[in-house]
Amino acid sequence: MAEPKRRGERFKLLVYGRMAQRWALPCVLIASASCALWWFAPRIPILHAPYRPLTLVPGAAAILLLLYTALAGQRAWVQSRSNHLRIQTPFYPLAVSYARIKSVRPRSFAEIFASAQMQGARADWVRPFGQLTALVVELSGYPLSKPWLRLWFSPYLFYPKATAFVLLVDDWMGLSRQLDEFRSLYQMRRAERRDTTR
Repeated sequence: MAEPKRRGERFKLLVYGRMAQRWALPCVLIASASCALWWFAPRIPILHAPYRPLTLVPGAAAILLLLYTALAGQRAWVQSRSNHLRIQTPFYPLAVSYARIKSVRPRSFAEIFASAQMQGARADWVRPFGQLTALVVELSGYPLSKPWLRLWFSPYLFYPKATAFVLLVDDWMGLSRQLDEFRSLYQMRRAERRDTTR
C-alpha cells in the first residue's frame, strides 16, 4: 500500500503579493527623498551638522518596509498537511486542525468584502481582486484569539460575518481539492482510531 502524502502543494496568498505592489513606489520615493535631503543638508542652515544623519531615518524605514513587503509576497502561503491546514504569513505560522473546520466553500472576493461599499484606499486595494474566487474556510473557533491573530494577519484573511478565514490563492480549485482530500484522510484516520479503542 502506498504511503499517504504528508503535505500538499503550497499556494501563495495573493493579498500579500498585492501589499508588495502597493508599497513599492511610495517606499522608493521616500528613500530617494531622504537621500536627497541628506545630500543637501549641509546647504540648509536650519539643519545642524550633528542632526544630518537623522535625515536618513525615513529612508531607512522605507527600505525596511520595502524589504518586508517583498518578503511577504514570497513567504505567505497556505498548505494542506496530514492533520492540519497550515497558513504561513511572513512572520507567523498558524496550524488549523481539520477538526476545527466546519465547511469550505468558494466565494467571490468582491462579494466577501463588498468593495462597492468601501471608499478610498480600501476600495482601490480590493478592486484588482474583484473577479477572483476565494475559499472561505469556516471554523468552529479560531486556534488563537482573534485580536492576537489580527496583529499578524492581513485583515483580508478574516471573513467579516463569521468565524472563518478567506484564502485568496491563484488556484482555488487546486487548493479546494487538496483540502478535501487531506480532510477526508484525516477523518478516516480518526474513525479508525475510534474503532480500535472500542
